[in-house]
Amino acid sequence: MLAVVIIGLTVTALLSALANAGHAGNVQRSLVEMDATMRNYAEATKSAVQSCTAGGSYSVSFMPPAGYSASAAPASTICPSVANPAVLDLTVQGPLGVHETMQIIVRTP
Repeated sequence: MLAVVIIGLTVTALLSALANAGHAGNVQRSLVEMDATMRNYAEATKSAVQSCTAGGSYSVSFMPPAGYSASAAPASTICPSVANPAVLDLTVQGPLGVHETMQIIVRTP
């Protein structure tokens, strides 16, 4: 009887450890995807601003992966002048409720 209890506890601990490792892997995968999404969004934003003229406006064409959302603050799309670059706070929200922010400075070339 004691052997059955010990084997049951060992199997329970093993299954719990495997489930925990699987969850940690999913969280890590989500964070890596969020980081890649943030970098791609920043590059799309910089590329959109590079193609505009002072006083005009720009449009960022970026489609985040399913389950992720991307936004910029301030939401203004007016092209910044060379003398007065704009500071943008980019935010990416992941499917697990975690978000990442990045601050970039953009200006019209």
